[in-house]
Amino acid sequence: MKLFIYKLLVSLVAIYILFQLTIGLMLKDFEKKIIQIKSQENIELIKSKIREELTNGVDKDSILSAEDAKLIRDFFKKISSEINSN
Repeated sequence: MKLFIYKLLVSLVAIYILFQLTIGLMLKDFEKKIIQIKSQENIELIKSKIREELTNGVDKDSILSAEDAKLIRDFFKKISSEINSN
């Protein structure tokens, strides 16, 4: 019975270490990335980039290509027809 308990304990410790070295490290990296994204500096950086891109889009003569405009128009027509039919 002692031998079984020792083998069980060693197996559990080995499984725990293996888990921490594989999945645990990936989870920690993912957690660090989320914390980094949520930092105030990165939020301000993202906001400023969005503002810059919006400003660049407003300054252009045409934002959409003819093909994109047609696709969006057709999409809106389809949505409108589905809303009106229901």
